Amino acid sequence: MRIILPSDVFPPRCGGAGWSAHALAAALLERGHAVTALVPRSGALGLLREEVLGVPTIRWGYRTTRFPFVQNYFRHERMWPRLAALLVEQARSTNEHTISGRPAPLLIHAQHVQVTPPAILAGRQLGAPVVVTVRDHWPWDYFATGLHGDRLPYPHQTWAALATDLVARLGPLRGALALPAIPYMLAHVRRRQRFLRQADAVIAVSDYIARRLMGIVVPERVHVIPNMINTALIVATTATPPASVAPGAAYLLFVGKLERNKGAHLLVEIFRELHAQRAEGQVQSALVVPELVIAGDGALRPALEHDLAALGVRARFLDWIDHDEALRLMAHCTLLLFPSAWAEPLSRILLEGMACGAPILAMPTGGTSSIIDGVTGALEPTVAGFARRLAVLLERPEQRRALGDAARHAAGQRFATAVVVRQVEALYEALYSNPI
Repeated sequence: MRIILPSDVFPPRCGGAGWSAHALAAALLERGHAVTALVPRSGALGLLREEVLGVPTIRWGYRTTRFPFVQNYFRHERMWPRLAALLVEQARSTNEHTISGRPAPLLIHAQHVQVTPPAILAGRQLGAPVVVTVRDHWPWDYFATGLHGDRLPYPHQTWAALATDLVARLGPLRGALALPAIPYMLAHVRRRQRFLRQADAVIAVSDYIARRLMGIVVPERVHVIPNMINTALIVATTATPPASVAPGAAYLLFVGKLERNKGAHLLVEIFRELHAQRAEGQVQSALVVPELVIAGDGALRPALEHDLAALGVRARFLDWIDHDEALRLMAHCTLLLFPSAWAEPLSRILLEGMACGAPILAMPTGGTSSIIDGVTGALEPTVAGFARRLAVLLERPEQRRALGDAARHAAGQRFATAVVVRQVEALYEALYSNPI
């Protein structure tokens, strides 16, 4: 097939959503499909054609503005028809890919919120099926986190909810000044939903996301297919030890953006609770807590540096590291810590950590409990429980080894590229065999 894969984000500098999009593109190329990633970027105008880790990629520049909410309009409504036109142009320029002398079937697979409406518009013009993958909360939340004030999970956005949300996010003055934008914000989310409903198929990366899509997309168009990971490549990459830590050193690891939705602030609460439990005799006073290595950056870094130091926690913050180094750190850590304040759709950090054989201690938010079940990793829903389990696992290396071994086995059985890409291909084939 000819597959155009538009994505808001793409490697090398991106989060899990971008790497998941790249993993899909690379797997489809390996299976013999003709795949092109198309990535919009604000700033430099024009087209940049390159190969990103083996995936043919077109980066398309567009203009935006710095004004809040107006910027969102430039990144979305104003950009949608122009990106749709580029998708149509790209599709028509790849007709040389043939099967038995005829052009190979065309399919558009949108990877995120910004590119979904253009994909729908282009698909209708080309008569091609469109698949959309949902990896976070964008179909029902303007900010895509599902968090009120970037702090508390909440199910629906209404005028009243957004009014308090803006104040919580921006502060009293800026939040009040932003209130006139609420009608646009609500209408924008409705437009996202309207386009998503027109997709021929919607992939939810976890059962949790599938449940949240009910009422937005008809059930028969929703398909649960997880993100994929290249387990063989991960094993080869992690055969080399990490360069960021001393050989053989014991360390706890946190990987991710230092933002509230990722639970970075909970690290301070967890270690504060651990100290309290030690003082109360719940944790042995002789417990040795390894250095905490934090691989990530974000707005919370200064506060984390200050608060962890005040608690006496040995913490080391790494500057930006490449993806391979992050994998090596996960493969050799004493424990991978995954506190989370938001409903995780299906964390790529967890999937890759499992493939690395990392013993994982996580909070069961969103889709996390679909992959971490007490056997493939430890789950604790509260800060106090997390701290208590951390102490237990540090004292019991055999439990850590069992968790890591089970995680590695589950990663190969459920999330390996060869397993997941066949599910995606089966969906593609069904759309051509039984068009909606």
